[in-house]
Amino acid sequence: MSELDEEFDFEDSATVVDMGLAGGPDLPPYPTLAVFGPFEILGRLARGGMAEVYLARETTSAGKPRHVVLKRILPERENDAEFIRMFRDEADLATRLFHPNICHVYECGEIDGTTFMTLEFVYGVTLRKVLRRAARVGGLPPRVAAHIIGKVADALNYVHTATGVEGRPLNIIHRDVSPHNIMIGWDGRVKLLDFGIAKTTSQEADTEAGVLKGKYAYLSPEQARGKPLDGRSDIFSLGICLYEALTSRPLYHQPGMLQTLEAIVRGPVPSPLSVTTVAPELDAITQRALQKRPTDRFATAAEMKEAIDDFLWRDGGAFVSPKEVADVLQQLFPDEGDRSPLPENASQLTGSFGALTGSLQSIVSGSFGPFGSGPRPVDDGVQPMLASSERAIVTGKHAPVTADVPIVAEPRRKKRTLLLVGAIVLVGLAAGVAVAFLYG
Repeated sequence: MSELDEEFDFEDSATVVDMGLAGGPDLPPYPTLAVFGPFEILGRLARGGMAEVYLARETTSAGKPRHVVLKRILPERENDAEFIRMFRDEADLATRLFHPNICHVYECGEIDGTTFMTLEFVYGVTLRKVLRRAARVGGLPPRVAAHIIGKVADALNYVHTATGVEGRPLNIIHRDVSPHNIMIGWDGRVKLLDFGIAKTTSQEADTEAGVLKGKYAYLSPEQARGKPLDGRSDIFSLGICLYEALTSRPLYHQPGMLQTLEAIVRGPVPSPLSVTTVAPELDAITQRALQKRPTDRFATAAEMKEAIDDFLWRDGGAFVSPKEVADVLQQLFPDEGDRSPLPENASQLTGSFGALTGSLQSIVSGSFGPFGSGPRPVDDGVQPMLASSERAIVTGKHAPVTADVPIVAEPRRKKRTLLLVGAIVLVGLAAGVAVAFLYG
């Protein structure tokens, strides 16, 4: 038995996932900018203080290239044992989930001392960007908005009811449902992303008291108050998404964190009908999802999805097809540039990669600066840490992963950064005291 096998309890945590993965989208033949083990790096999608995300290409056993999203820990974080543990646990949790409306994680491993994971590449746009664009033209069609939220509800129902191979409930809560984490493919598919801070209810006691995880404007009242959570917390967050999808207006965004939490905990239950024309059935669904007390909401995500489906069927005599969603996206994003898989600055890579010739390639990006102490030799082999996508059973324990905290690497900004970090810490302490006073 390997060290990994000894670390995890296979009987309690194992779950079977469907590995019949659909083929990825056809993308332009991007040139390879660098290599990372068996992966060809095509461009950078995002970079934070903890990890960076790239569009990558790998050759499958069938010889056909597959595009994936490659997320790797920044070299300066590789010595942070706690962060490495959380990164592994995030991957372990996500690899065990397979649902058509969940972005799948294929594998997690290590290449030359750098920890990484590969995820399904969803060729599309976030609901957040869709709502911003839709606000300019009068909003999303209500049926399309309801359809998108219904698909996420289906994904959440799968997550909340997931069981291990022995039939034991895993009791997973996403805890970060927001328009930022809902992807809509250009083909009309809907995907829920980012289980970085998801956890099981059985681990609730492991959460540090008073620590809020997730985006403040999408927390449930019980999340904001640091109370125990269950799947109904995700339903509240999804209710916020439904309200915003129907109205194209932010719901709980306030000038400061405390004002936002105050609105979530003590504000009146909002009605989309008060700001726009919407079917009474959708207004009722939204209001029920946004009840302050969990017992007053939908009991399950499946119940919320059923209510949405009932409305869609009665309203139009049919469900919304992916093509209808794709047509709406085409109207909102008509320019080819809107649909580019890579952002304009994607070629500005950071860090050290293996060059195409096999030698080292050190790449520096704009204001970020180099994030490693120096180039590292490339190891062609991948050292697996967790089960890859080729295994049907994935196991392990779960732990929350906190949000990335940006790091400024430029020496000339070091003093200013230290002052800023100090100020943030003081503000955080003051906010914690205030939250405890208001909601404790």
